[in-house]
Amino acid sequence: VDIGLLPYKETGTYLLRGTEDVQNLLDDHIVKTQAILGSPFCKPFQKDCKEWEAKLTYIQDMIDQLLSVQRTWLYLEPIFSSEDITRQMPVE
Repeated sequence: VDIGLLPYKETGTYLLRGTEDVQNLLDDHIVKTQAILGSPFCKPFQKDCKEWEAKLTYIQDMIDQLLSVQRTWLYLEPIFSSEDITRQMPVE
């Protein structure tokens, strides 16, 4: 499973692609980890399993946030790169 980067137009910016497989795999592993935590035989490994579940959830949340920022940027980029807006904005 691989997350790739795709160049966006000629902006020098890259977009994440191929996150669906990673998200599905993360979901599967989170469900399996929760199933293990529900087992009575997990007691000796409970601390490790909870840490692993927290790491998987953190990665899942991070990917969701990155994709949210990417969607917002894709929405705003054409607006701020239009000639009318660039003329009206001060030079920074």
